[in-house]
Amino acid sequence: MSVQIHNVRFYDLKPRAIVCFAYEPEKKKLALARDDNTLELWNVAHAPFLESTICGADSIDSIEGILWVGSRLFTCGLRGMITEYDSVMLGVKEENALTGGAAWCMDINPNKTRIAVGTEEGYINTFFVTEESLMYERIFDKQKGRILCLKWDLTGGMIFTGSQDSIRVWNATSGHAIHKMIVPRKERKETIVWCLEVTNENMIVSGDSRGTLSIYDPNKGVLVEYHDSHIADILAITMTSDKNIIYCAGVDPVIRTFQKVTTKSLGKAQWVRGIERRVHIHDVRALTIIDNKLYSGGVDGYLGQSSYPPKTLVKHPPLLQHPSAHACPKSRCIMLKYANYLQIWKLGRATLENGSVNPGTIHQLRENPVNILQLKTKDEENIVSCAITKDSKLIIYSTQNSTRVFNFDVIDNSVQIMKQESDVPNKKVDKMIFSSDDKLFITCSNDGKRNIVSIYSVNNENYLFFKTSFTTENENVKTVGHVSLSSDNKYLIISDVDSHIVVYNLEKYLDSGSLEKWSLPQYSCVVTAMAVQNDTNNLVIVYSDQKILEYSIPRRKFTDFSNNLQGRLPNQWLARHFPITHIIFDENNENVIIFHDSTTVFVVNKVSDLPNANAKIPKLESLDKEESTGSNPNSKHALQVVKKYKHLAHLDWMSDTELVAVELNHNSLTEKLPPTLKKKQFGT
Repeated sequence: MSVQIHNVRFYDLKPRAIVCFAYEPEKKKLALARDDNTLELWNVAHAPFLESTICGADSIDSIEGILWVGSRLFTCGLRGMITEYDSVMLGVKEENALTGGAAWCMDINPNKTRIAVGTEEGYINTFFVTEESLMYERIFDKQKGRILCLKWDLTGGMIFTGSQDSIRVWNATSGHAIHKMIVPRKERKETIVWCLEVTNENMIVSGDSRGTLSIYDPNKGVLVEYHDSHIADILAITMTSDKNIIYCAGVDPVIRTFQKVTTKSLGKAQWVRGIERRVHIHDVRALTIIDNKLYSGGVDGYLGQSSYPPKTLVKHPPLLQHPSAHACPKSRCIMLKYANYLQIWKLGRATLENGSVNPGTIHQLRENPVNILQLKTKDEENIVSCAITKDSKLIIYSTQNSTRVFNFDVIDNSVQIMKQESDVPNKKVDKMIFSSDDKLFITCSNDGKRNIVSIYSVNNENYLFFKTSFTTENENVKTVGHVSLSSDNKYLIISDVDSHIVVYNLEKYLDSGSLEKWSLPQYSCVVTAMAVQNDTNNLVIVYSDQKILEYSIPRRKFTDFSNNLQGRLPNQWLARHFPITHIIFDENNENVIIFHDSTTVFVVNKVSDLPNANAKIPKLESLDKEESTGSNPNSKHALQVVKKYKHLAHLDWMSDTELVAVELNHNSLTEKLPPTLKKKQFGT
């Protein structure tokens, strides 16, 4: 018996450009801002993993600058405020008004005690960083024109700013300008200085609208060196930790490098052009170096990760945080999550010859998929979390400010949707999940001090009623990462971004009010996916370093398969650049576990021979259940590749014999991008 894979290719996300980066080295978190005013926190300790998303509080705002101060995250933007975010609640903690209108750039001094912000009207605002908040210090002398980029020098005594036709050096104590360096124009067009960096010698490195990389001496106020590196604007510059290599890119998306070389003839260091990298096809707006790897982002929305040597290139697609789709097997529908609306599609059915599936065959649809609902959020707020029942008759979504519950049905081809006044509080819900029988609905919300887990019952008319709640403060669970519920509704498992995993005996709590709970051993890496298997109640966990664990919840111990697997995973598996984002199980064979990331579907057969470290992961042509039992010679491999995808967003069961794979439409993603920079090429 073979399994059908229904490939959904109408998931049509809009590209969301990456505007700026900030890296926090202690916890290895990369914060990036997108042009829809959302912040994404990526854990880059191993395979880069989208850990948390902070939706913007104001849809008209635009984040232009971002930085970490220890574990505290700050941004500035066109609303003229400097904003601090609560990394536990994933929301705005505090805002401070700026003098001078919109803010374009910000930086912190080497001692991490003062923040400087450049504004539209030409003012530099400085703030003292205190333990609780920011304390306003002063504004500098007003300059003519907006300040577009800003950097502190290595001593903390000077601030460098870039604007139209000029670079200024400021005394960070007095607030007066020391030098004004005029930047030459090209063809009488104004030159805009877009980005700055500082070398080990406290020299200024600038990138401007001429495509010129320039080196200035701030003490003398003179141009030392320049390179016409690009044919269009340089929008981003970064340097390696030893400050010996410069990376720059922009409207001309080729990332070029310049390395410091000391020549015998001149007896001094010079910057010499090195290799170039072609990671993006559209404007590059952000660059940063993390552990000798270059991270890049821009208008196309992809997070690029490249290094040399050895030559590697990985591009993480602009997917929303998992889960971005929910399967509804009872109604044969699928709900797709977009930034600020939900879509429900009625899936088609394949035309099968003799009623059977031929492995490896592409079957035509006798019924085309139909979009039966598009549910937009109020005031176009971004969606934080959402859920839907298996029969698609109850839809719930939460934004930064509210939670809404809807009853939905299709009667005689007429769509009926009604807002439900339920017991669910009208405030943000971080995570939500329905039980497998749709009788329970569970939410996790953070009030700033603790996580509150609320449990609701669902009656036959699909109305929600509050049952009980408890907190996770005694288990050190902070920002919730994943929530799983066993199919018998007995065990609730919660993990957080610090890899705490706690199991709650939900059945005992609902019966007696006594909360039985226990924690699994904490691992050093973040959990990227976890799921509970039906019948066995085995919890399968995958971490960002690709480690796989299987834990028997009833026996409260790791399984023999899990213990035997440690140290036996192939190097090819451990070296993968994409994290596992979802886990499902074969309902007809409890020994089969299916994993997927954004590019590949993998199958693990627990009864097959465990691989060795140097084994190559073989490819299985189809999900054939006879192969899983051992009748196929390839079944001796415990780990196999099932299928490759371009951008796989979700994989789930639609029935016992059919999987639905939601794939991001790559072509439609690129079609929505603005025109690229036109370059003359030989022969065209």
